Amino acid sequence: MPRQQRTAASANLSPEALARALQRLVDEDHDGTVASSSEVTVRQPGTVMRKATPRQAALSDHHDRLRSESAARRTPYLATAATAATGYLGWGLTELAGLAAGPGAELAAVTGIGLASASALAGARALLRHRVPAFWRRQSYAGAAGAAAWITTASAVGPASWTMTALLAGGAAATWASWMKEHAIPDVDRNATPLPAPSEDTDHELGDTLAQRWADNVSRQGKALPGALLTDRVDLARAIRWTVRTPAGDVSFDDVFSRRNRIAAALGVSAKNLMLEPHADNEAWAYLTVIVRDLLSGGIPYHGPRYDNGAIPLGPFADGEGDMVFHAVEEIGVRNGLVTGEPGSGKSACLEAIGLGLKHSGVWHVLFGDGDPDGGSSPVLNDISDWAEAGPHRVLAQLEAIEAALEIRSLLKSTLTDSPDGPVPITDPTQQSPVRKLLPSATIPGLAWILDELQRLSSDSWLAARDFIPRVERVVRIGRKYGVSVIVGTQSLLAGDYGNSTVLRGYLMARNLLAFRNQNRSENAVVGGLSVAPGSLPAGGGYCFAIAGGRLSMGRVAWAPDLGEWASAVNTCPLDENTALAMREFRPAFEQNPSARFSAQIEKLQTWRRKKETGAPIEPASVASSLPAFMQGLEIPAALGAKNVIPLRPRPAPAPHPTTEDSAPDIDGLPATQQAVLQALRDGHHRSGEIVKATSLKAPAVSKALAALADLGLAQKIAHGQWEPTAAPDKTG
Repeated sequence: MPRQQRTAASANLSPEALARALQRLVDEDHDGTVASSSEVTVRQPGTVMRKATPRQAALSDHHDRLRSESAARRTPYLATAATAATGYLGWGLTELAGLAAGPGAELAAVTGIGLASASALAGARALLRHRVPAFWRRQSYAGAAGAAAWITTASAVGPASWTMTALLAGGAAATWASWMKEHAIPDVDRNATPLPAPSEDTDHELGDTLAQRWADNVSRQGKALPGALLTDRVDLARAIRWTVRTPAGDVSFDDVFSRRNRIAAALGVSAKNLMLEPHADNEAWAYLTVIVRDLLSGGIPYHGPRYDNGAIPLGPFADGEGDMVFHAVEEIGVRNGLVTGEPGSGKSACLEAIGLGLKHSGVWHVLFGDGDPDGGSSPVLNDISDWAEAGPHRVLAQLEAIEAALEIRSLLKSTLTDSPDGPVPITDPTQQSPVRKLLPSATIPGLAWILDELQRLSSDSWLAARDFIPRVERVVRIGRKYGVSVIVGTQSLLAGDYGNSTVLRGYLMARNLLAFRNQNRSENAVVGGLSVAPGSLPAGGGYCFAIAGGRLSMGRVAWAPDLGEWASAVNTCPLDENTALAMREFRPAFEQNPSARFSAQIEKLQTWRRKKETGAPIEPASVASSLPAFMQGLEIPAALGAKNVIPLRPRPAPAPHPTTEDSAPDIDGLPATQQAVLQALRDGHHRSGEIVKATSLKAPAVSKALAALADLGLAQKIAHGQWEPTAAPDKTG
């Protein structure tokens, strides 16, 4: 730019801007750095200016010093090697001159080499005089003179003798000793000022590194996800999140999720710190989250039961963005739940945390049914539950009681109306409307049935003969309207654990699913159209995949060595009189307290020992185990057996086969997307494209909804891309 133009341009600047520019020039040091309170701007030759945190600047200075010292320590070796090479070259030239022209030429060559080497070294010393440190100036003169003398002597007598080698090595050591001492590699100084603490910019650099590794190791041809792009980066408090955009038609989310371990290895991070979640709008895309500050590995402490408007927080998601929540109650009614996992995975502790949260609310009456006949699955649930039973016979009694409660509540619901304190009897039918559903309240408590070890109950032949699984399925289907929730714990997501009823499994995990680790690699269930593989979870108790808050993601459930310390502080919630009356004939006359249960277990153990030691049959125990619950503990003559005992009151008749109305699917309890797709099917839209147009939903959402409806038995696929409904509309009361 001409000087006149530059002057005119500067005239347009305000005095404040010129002052700031001048101050910046004054602050700039000789190394090209400008310091500030929070960052340093570093200018490197041939590069643009970059910003660095104080920690990064300190590390950069430390590394630069190490590189400088290492280069300086190489100088003596290079100089000595150059001197030796020059001596060998001079000796070779003098030998050639002697062979070609005689001894006179050889002497002249030696003289010329000596003068040339002395002149070259003196000139180099003069040119580099500004770079020679003060402590080494005398040594530099001595070293130059000694090198010239050694080269001249080597040209005359030859450099290969031991004497010449010793002279060269000794002279070099004496000349460069102070140099090597001055440029020693610094050791760790315990008294040195520590480096500044890491800042958020460290995470930013890590994000750039991960993005580069993705480009190099993941998205190239032949790698895990060829052509996949990382976009929409978001820096969270404990993680970095991207959107993974894959080429259209190449892969789905299930394919991306199945390559999770390969992606983690390619990025150089642990698989437990890498999360993949389905994208909200595109079936082929995903959200990739890399945990940079591990929140879960140290365990999540349990601080006591919590219940917040129907939600029970269980523990944080791996990225620290929110908590996994068990939704016990929502606007549409109570919710069921499913907790799965192998022994030791944390499944029972999760059920205990849910049970404690329900009891803490003061509006839930909790039943606990244990598939273990000895009742050993959860001592905590045995203590806090309002009614705890174990074994097939007693769990069936609980089921019959719940069926009786549903029957009376179906009659009761139409006689109640809403009030701020919960449902109350209708006093003016012309002005008050009946409640549409019974939500847990102090007047009509919710009824929660926690059923653990379902895989043992579903495989029991005695229960199978009494249609246990179909009857549980019926309760799960219709319980939402009547304040009855079923929360199941079992070891896997495989259909066999549910009596091969995928409909039961689908209803249980429609809203609440916590799938803990299971090393069975073949276990791979589809939840809401998405593949869930518990075998990919990290080792250690408490890790699980959870559906909560619209996310399917990994988290860890809070845990304490003894959850029982909160058992004595939970609230007691008695049933309303109508429900209590309906369930009374199925409940034992006297609830066993912890001491009674302990005594019963000791008696069982002693009986077993007597049998093993004497080989005698255990007739008394057999008789007692066959009696109805209300006759347990009565003394019976030894001559009588179980067949001679007449119950004091008759057993209730088996539950009738569910009617069409009772067994109808609970349409109101389905998510809005599934309801819209089901209505479109019933309106005559059978092709996927027609359903998309009729519902205004996106194609991936329609596909997921159809898959979920098929799991629930509400839709079936009749041809490629064509579906039809399989159930009649639900009759709401």
